[in-house]
Amino acid sequence: MKKLLLIAFVCFGVRTLQAQFVTKCATDEMFLESLKQFPELAKEQQLAGEIAANTATQTKKNTVRYIPVVFHVLHKYGLENISQTQLNDAIRVLNEDFRKKVGTNGGSSTDPLTADIEIEFRLAQFTPNGLPTNGVNRIYTLSTDNARDAQKSVSYWDARKYFNVWVVNTINNTGGAPGSIVLGYAQFPFQINSQTSTDGVMMRADQMGVIENVDLSQQGRTFTHEAGHWVGLYHPFQGGCVGNTSSNCLSQGDQVCDTPPVSTATTGCPSARNSCSNDVPNLPDLVKNYMDYADGNCMNMFTAGQKARINSIMPSFRSNIYSTTNLNSAGINADGSYRTLTPSNIKAPYYFGYDVSSLAGTGWIQENYMCPGDSGWQITNSVSLVGSGCMAAMNLKTWRTNVRNAFVSPNIDISALQNPSLSFYCSYARRSTASGDRLRIFISDNFGRTEVLTRTILSAELASGPTSTTAFVPNTSEWKKYTIDLTPYKSYTNLRVRFELQSLRGNNIYIDEFKVDEPTSLGEQLKSEMNFTLFPNPSRGISKLSFTNSKNQLFEIGIIDIQGKKIKEIFSGELSEGVKEMDIDLKDLYSGFYLVSVKTENGMFVHKIWLE
Repeated sequence: MKKLLLIAFVCFGVRTLQAQFVTKCATDEMFLESLKQFPELAKEQQLAGEIAANTATQTKKNTVRYIPVVFHVLHKYGLENISQTQLNDAIRVLNEDFRKKVGTNGGSSTDPLTADIEIEFRLAQFTPNGLPTNGVNRIYTLSTDNARDAQKSVSYWDARKYFNVWVVNTINNTGGAPGSIVLGYAQFPFQINSQTSTDGVMMRADQMGVIENVDLSQQGRTFTHEAGHWVGLYHPFQGGCVGNTSSNCLSQGDQVCDTPPVSTATTGCPSARNSCSNDVPNLPDLVKNYMDYADGNCMNMFTAGQKARINSIMPSFRSNIYSTTNLNSAGINADGSYRTLTPSNIKAPYYFGYDVSSLAGTGWIQENYMCPGDSGWQITNSVSLVGSGCMAAMNLKTWRTNVRNAFVSPNIDISALQNPSLSFYCSYARRSTASGDRLRIFISDNFGRTEVLTRTILSAELASGPTSTTAFVPNTSEWKKYTIDLTPYKSYTNLRVRFELQSLRGNNIYIDEFKVDEPTSLGEQLKSEMNFTLFPNPSRGISKLSFTNSKNQLFEIGIIDIQGKKIKEIFSGELSEGVKEMDIDLKDLYSGFYLVSVKTENGMFVHKIWLE
C-alpha cells in the first residue's frame, strides 16, 4: 500500500509528520455495516443491479444533468477548515473528470472506451430555506476528528435535493487495515431510502482539489472516485476475478461489461497490469479508471459501460436532485447557469464604523478559519479612529505562521453609483522587520461563491506604527487610508467585501471607517461646494442642516442606519436655487451613529450624525 505524509496542524499545536498506510476508500466497509443495521438494503441493491442490467445499453447524449452541492466543513479551527477557493478547485477537478474536458487530465485519455458522463456539479446558491448561500456550511466541532456517519447530523441538507459533502480532518478507519487512514467514503444511490440523513460523501479536507492544504499524490481524484460511488459505480476489483464473461458481467463484480475484472486494487501507475486471466476475452486491467486505486495523476477515465450504468440507476434513485424544479430551488437554471440574484436591500452609499458591541444583526460576519477567540477578527470598543469601536485582530497572540482569518461585509447594491469606490482605514505594526503579514481584500457578487482578489497589502505597506514586540495599540495619527476603485464592478447588486489577514508573525491590526461611495474627492467636493453643515452634532433629537443649492434640481435627503438601510425620509423633490435649511427630527430613534444621505443630480454623499 502507498504511504502518505499526514500533516497534523491545530490552532495552538505544532506540525507533526506521520507515515501511515492509506485505505483510499471505505465505501465497501461502510456498506457492509449498513447492511447489518438496514437488512432491506440487500433488496435495494439487488433491485439496482436488475435495473442496471435491464438497461445496460441505455445511452443518454447531449443532456447534461446538474447536481446542486453543499459542503459541510466540520472543523476545529485547523487546516481542515479549508478555503472557498480550495473547495471551488475540488469542484473544478470533479467536473473536468466527469465531463472528460479537453485539455485536462480527464480529457487526456485516448482509450476508445472513455466516456463523457454528462454530469456536472454546481455549488448550491440557495439554502433549503431559500436564503442565498455560497454553498458552504462551516461548523466548529471536535467531531472533525475520527468522523463517521454519526457526525453527519452536525450539518445536513435534504439529500433528495442536495449532494451533501462532509469535509473533515480525519475519518474513522473501523473495518480498514489497523493504523491506516481513510481518505473518503460514499453511499450508493440505492441506500437513499433507508439512509436518507447520511446520504452523500465524506472526505478528508486534504483530498479536496489540488491547491493549498492538500495531498498532491491523489490530485483531488479521491473526490471523483467517491462521487463515482454516489452515482452508482462499484470498484472494478469488486469480488476479485468475477464477472469475467459476457453472460455474467452485468450481475457480478462491478456489474459493468467494458471494465475487465481486477483481482486486487491497483497501486501506483503501472504501465501494464493484467491481474485476472480468466476473463473472456482476456484483457488488461483498466489501470487508469477512476474507480480503481491508482495514483491521482494516473486516473483519467470512466467507460461507456459505467456511463450506461449511471444512466440506468440515477433516474430510479436520484431523479429529483437534478430535476428542473429542484435546480430552480437551489438557484440553478436548467442549463447549469446560476439564477440572477435579487439586488440587496442595502444600497450604496454605505458606511459602517464598527461602533457596536457585537456584529450580531449588522449583516457583518466573522470568518475566523483557523483560530477562535481574540486572536481572530472581532469588534473592540477600546480602540477606534472615529466613534466607539473598530474591527481588530490580536495578531501578536498568533505565534505560528499562515493562519488565515477574515471578516465579511453585508451585501451592498452599488449599481446606482457612477464611480463606486471602497475606502477604509487600517492601523498595523510589525513584530519585527521579518514580519510578513498580508491583508487581502476580496469582493464577490454571489455571496462569496466566487471572489475577485482586488488588493493585497503587504506588511511593509501596512505598517502605520512602530515595530514592536509588545501589543500594538494605535493612537489617532497611526492610521492609513486605503481606497479601491470599484468601477469595474459597478454592475454588482450584491457586493460582498471580505478582509482576510494571513498571519506571518506580525503585530495587531485594526480596521475602521468602512465606506462604499463615489470617490471621496467627489463626495467631499460636492459637500464642500454646497457649504453643507449639520448642527448640533451630536444631536439630542433635533438638528438643523444647511446647504447652498447651486441650481433648481431634484434632491433626496434621508437617514440611513449603519447597515445602509433607509429608516427615515427628510426630503424628496425639487429644490430651487439658494440657501436651504431643514430640521432633522431623530427623537423617535435609538441613540447611536446614523448617516444623513444626500443625493442630487450632481452626485451624492453621506454625513455622520451621532444621536445621544
